[in-house]
Amino acid sequence: MKTYNLFYACMAFLVLIGCSKTDSDNLGENEEENTVQANYTLLVNNQGSLSGTLFNVEDEAFTIKPEESKFAAMALPDLSFEENSVLTTYSKKNNCSGKLTVHDFNDDSNLSYDVFSDLGACNLTAKSIARKGDKLYIAYELQISSTVDEFYVRVLDVSSSESAFVDIELDQRPIELAYANNRLFVLGVDEEVTGENSITVIDANVNSIVHSQLVGFDVRRIFTNPEDNIIISYDDLHSTLNSVTMAISYTSYGEGKEPNFTKSSSLHFDSEGKMYYQMTPTAYSTFPVIPAIYDFSKNLTVLYAYENFMTETQLNFEFNVEKTTMVSYDEENNLLLIGYKKTSGANKGGILLIKPAPEPELLNSMDVTGIPTAIFIN
Repeated sequence: MKTYNLFYACMAFLVLIGCSKTDSDNLGENEEENTVQANYTLLVNNQGSLSGTLFNVEDEAFTIKPEESKFAAMALPDLSFEENSVLTTYSKKNNCSGKLTVHDFNDDSNLSYDVFSDLGACNLTAKSIARKGDKLYIAYELQISSTVDEFYVRVLDVSSSESAFVDIELDQRPIELAYANNRLFVLGVDEEVTGENSITVIDANVNSIVHSQLVGFDVRRIFTNPEDNIIISYDDLHSTLNSVTMAISYTSYGEGKEPNFTKSSSLHFDSEGKMYYQMTPTAYSTFPVIPAIYDFSKNLTVLYAYENFMTETQLNFEFNVEKTTMVSYDEENNLLLIGYKKTSGANKGGILLIKPAPEPELLNSMDVTGIPTAIFIN
């Protein structure tokens, strides 16, 4: 097993403790000083409604754009799935119907699909969604009686005007979906026999189960890494499931060195495979959730504890930071964009523009109405 080292950012200095210059320099450093000019769509939770705001950054200055975002405001969805510039959401309509919405921020297209109306009266719970191209996936469970549940993945093909679907029955209760290498991976739990978590693999070309295996207890989540393999996350380690051979390798963190990405609402990778997310920092910060970067290949986690690059006055009076609600990275401009909730109101938030390690620096900030949940680069 590999042991992953944990570091936290205190300006440029504590990042370098215990690691080589190469390790720290690779975490987001861009040696060239370029003029920054970028356009973004910010999604905020505004009193239970998800809506979009357009803004840009030019030479480190924020500007809210006057034109209205083409992202259609909606009630907070029950489930969501981000892939690059596309956001897919599922919203429950009643006990046996729902709506899938796909918004592509590249061209601002927005498409919606009603689902489950074919089932008639039922008691249905959608558990997880995923998307790949023209195929949408929904893992769900049906309550047949007080003691009997059935489990399925619905595959919805929206390549034509008349979308078609197929249901694939599962043996275990589904928890989460991930897609890799033309296969859909279903994290489940074997409640009847072992109590263990399981991975069920569905061939996306023929919509049939091709593999199933138990993966131990207390799996927190699964997701696809940039190598198109599946990360299986536990509290104190993660395993990597090869999406072709189904072989598993394990990585243990060591006590007190856990990167704690299992509860992050979103995970974003850059081109080098570093992951940007929200972290519960335990002893490394007084804030309950902070930004972090985890480099799978370098045995390194960098924590952006606010008190290490912001003054007490900035934190408590100027910005009123309560907790991190989203983390994004603009690789082209080498910028961290951090969304946070303010202590000064239930519906008040802000965006911080940060220069990343090895010399983290607060560049600018912007107040917003609502709580930031995601940023998409236009």
